[in-house]
Amino acid sequence: MARRTKQEADETREALLDAAEEVFLERGVSRASLDQVARAAGCTRGAVHWHFGDKLGLFLALDERLLLYQDEACQMLDGDGGCEPTSMPQMFQWIGDAMERLERDPHRRRLLTVMLQRCEYVQEMAPALDRRRNADMAMRERLLGFFQRAEARGEISPAWQPDQAARFLHALISGLLTEWLNSGGQFSLSAQVRESLGLFLNCLCGVAQRETAKVASPTC
Repeated sequence: MARRTKQEADETREALLDAAEEVFLERGVSRASLDQVARAAGCTRGAVHWHFGDKLGLFLALDERLLLYQDEACQMLDGDGGCEPTSMPQMFQWIGDAMERLERDPHRRRLLTVMLQRCEYVQEMAPALDRRRNADMAMRERLLGFFQRAEARGEISPAWQPDQAARFLHALISGLLTEWLNSGGQFSLSAQVRESLGLFLNCLCGVAQRETAKVASPTC
């Protein structure tokens, strides 16, 4: 019986989080009420207080559901999947694949919309904002390290510095993701990311590749 009671409590908690996702998406976090969340979940307001304390606790629990694309990128660059990317084309391919997974996941898209567009990050919500800032910093650090290694291998044009490449790539992905969310998903995120990454790769490596080709070509 105790096991069943715990299972029922877990199911209620998940139902409240599902309801909060929908209510926050529709009304925005600041305008949504715990009564609205409770009604959408078919629960009482007391159940919300029992599981989360208040709306802030509910919001932070919902935030924990979201896999940030920055965290996914860090896992990839750290080689958590078994190996780390050894070339820029490989890394850019993996980034495009990650954006495709995000694009195909409506639950993750809704959460991103709530967290990035339906929330005002006032002081009490600092933990969620700090999570994003820390994730951004970690991603830029990983990208910097990757581009530094690429520079040492002679894969980057002298016109680019590793820190410039890292900031540009981070801004490129973040900007396209924000535009995609703003449009309501009216264009293919993964296709735009892949196309933009291809152009960036040509710009980043083009001069270096041409210089290498000149050295390798026989003279007349």
